[in-house]
Amino acid sequence: MQFQSSNLRSLALSAALLVGFGLVSTSPSEAATKKHHRHHHHTAACNHLGNGIVGVASKNKDLTTTVTAIKKAGLVGALSGPGPLTVFAPTNEGWAKMPKDQREGLMNDPKRLKDVLTYHVVKGKFDAAALDGKRSIKTLEGQDLMLDNKDGKLIVDGCIVTTPDVKTSNGIVHLIDAVAMPERGK
Repeated sequence: MQFQSSNLRSLALSAALLVGFGLVSTSPSEAATKKHHRHHHHTAACNHLGNGIVGVASKNKDLTTTVTAIKKAGLVGALSGPGPLTVFAPTNEGWAKMPKDQREGLMNDPKRLKDVLTYHVVKGKFDAAALDGKRSIKTLEGQDLMLDNKDGKLIVDGCIVTTPDVKTSNGIVHLIDAVAMPERGK
């Protein structure tokens, strides 16, 4: 009996130490989170940790309005997936070009905002060189963005790409100087 009691105390002490050091979880969700993070340790695969489209955009002071819009439209998960995706992200100055009442109305209408934002997203990874020479490209919203090149500047539906080729772990972001509006529901 003494052998069993000693083993139980050792087992209890070992379990307490493992929980204390964070090597064993106290709940299934905590275990899944730790396993997930252990799996991605020191890799670029864990987009929600800041190297995916949303994480990279969140770190850019010129994209705070776009990040707010992504959150309001419920697109954080979609843009944090494995991709690859290409995003044409309006800068804060680009959002400011839109009349204030129109901008505020859009920001307060999640469904319409989602349509406008998905009009800025293309499936696949397209850097500026890959877009050069293309006339149009289909968006996640369903319509095509018209592409052009003027004086070495990429033009996307009338918006000028001000900063091309911002690389992320799940795609690429091009900063644009205005908000492109889909033809349907303008």
